[in-house]
Amino acid sequence: MFKYIVKRLLLSIVILLGVSLIIYVLARLMPVDYIDGLYNAQLQQGTMTLDQVNQIKRNAGLYTPDGFLIITVDDENVECNGKQFKRDVLDVDHQRVVGGNYAASEWYRGDYYTEQENGVTWEITLKRNGTYVLYQRTSGKSRAKEGNYTVDASAFASSLKMAGLNGSLGYVINEGDSDGFLQFTVSDPDGEFDGVILRKSVSNDSYDSALGNSDALKNLFVGNWETVDGSLRLTLKQDGTFALDEMDAGSTPISRGNYTVGTVADDNGNYELSLSNLGVKSIEYRKATFGEKAGAVLGGYFSWLWNMMRGNFGRSLMYEKPVTTVISDHMWISFIISLIALILEFVIAIPLGITSATHQYSVRDYTVTVLTMIGISFPSFFFAALLIQLFANTLGWFPTSGLVGGGSSATGIVRFGDMAWHLVLPMVTMVVLSIGGTMRYTRTNMLEVLNSDYIRTARAKGLSEKRVVYVHAFRNTLIPLMTILAGILPSLFGGAMITEEVFAIDGIGRIAYKSLAKGDLPLIMGYNMFLAILTVIGTLLSDIMYAVVDPRVKLTK
Repeated sequence: MFKYIVKRLLLSIVILLGVSLIIYVLARLMPVDYIDGLYNAQLQQGTMTLDQVNQIKRNAGLYTPDGFLIITVDDENVECNGKQFKRDVLDVDHQRVVGGNYAASEWYRGDYYTEQENGVTWEITLKRNGTYVLYQRTSGKSRAKEGNYTVDASAFASSLKMAGLNGSLGYVINEGDSDGFLQFTVSDPDGEFDGVILRKSVSNDSYDSALGNSDALKNLFVGNWETVDGSLRLTLKQDGTFALDEMDAGSTPISRGNYTVGTVADDNGNYELSLSNLGVKSIEYRKATFGEKAGAVLGGYFSWLWNMMRGNFGRSLMYEKPVTTVISDHMWISFIISLIALILEFVIAIPLGITSATHQYSVRDYTVTVLTMIGISFPSFFFAALLIQLFANTLGWFPTSGLVGGGSSATGIVRFGDMAWHLVLPMVTMVVLSIGGTMRYTRTNMLEVLNSDYIRTARAKGLSEKRVVYVHAFRNTLIPLMTILAGILPSLFGGAMITEEVFAIDGIGRIAYKSLAKGDLPLIMGYNMFLAILTVIGTLLSDIMYAVVDPRVKLTK
């Protein structure tokens, strides 16, 4: 048996990897994206840039390119001559520019990067005031500090608090420029970074709109903060953690000056870009290829897989908590409801299946079959709505939704009774919709067993009908019923998604439904892997139970 279990577990790992990849790809192909939805208003208002949103996606492992603006340097006097600088853009914005609804000079602003080569990345920054800077960035870094940070909108000067890194926060306005700097000055008299100033460039509009709003401030703070020479970089991540890194050489300004964008597009819809002190060919737009998009998705998957193997299922975008915490917080109410419903289902369905089989083709058999088939035929949301309308709205016997009465502060036995009363209709829904399948399964198996030779022999020996049915026949009926075990664990802990949503019960099923609707990929992946693991365990238990109830089954291969 030990070898069999090991082989099944190894096979299960392969299956889980395949299932997780399929779910991840399908989830990434969903038309909803939580981060896009969260920052859509800020993008439309111009208080956040696409670069900032894409950086948030990179931090969450959800980045997928749509299109690129490409600058090619044509200047023999600089080391980056011939290199291509790329910037992420949206194809819909390109269509707006071509259609004359979006100024090319506005669209081209931002940061352009080259691919990393020998640890060096080049950057061209086109600023709002018509100036540019060409940087050389060295990627080598060593971790100096890391920890958690919090944001409080009550007072801007003290709104950013980092564990293990004290300092003061300010905002610096550039005269004659629409961009400014968030500035964090480290205050650590006993440390090596005391007095170091870290900056992050933001627009004045972004700063003004974020004041007094903790979420908006956090979005404003997320990203990279650097010293002027680039030797020190502070990274604030969306998940509420920060990292302070010492850069080997940091960023070095190579060239700076003014830039202009032409007003007439060429045949391909590209505009001429001129940078003083730096030769540059025409700027070009290119849509991301399938390979680039697929590479980004697979890269995100393997990043998620690596973290999962280390026990880190990621952080829910909706709840801003670890996925494991969200699941553990909400699965127990689903477990309690499902366990009680399962017990009631077996208590009702198995006796009905037995009596239907022992009275085959009788009025009792037809009555039980018809009633249970009606139960199976009802969609869960429709049957739940009927119960709510009849017993909650019309008769007023039960509450319509939730776990406790609105505003209730009761504790102890009173609270338990209130919750039990709220759960009557959800459990009735689950039981009525599920007993039909178990009853039919029991009836079919019982009919097969009752027609067996050993049952006729038992009757011929003069055994009572009850003993024949409930001792000899029922035990063998349990053998095929063991297949139900494979689905019990996921159904117990996975929640009833539609039922919980209709009755507004915040079990794990409803939470999973919300994550699908909002595109919360980390929670979607964590929930589905949770169910997949439970299914594997349930299948293994089912195989073991076969051997327990049927001595003929040997788990030796």
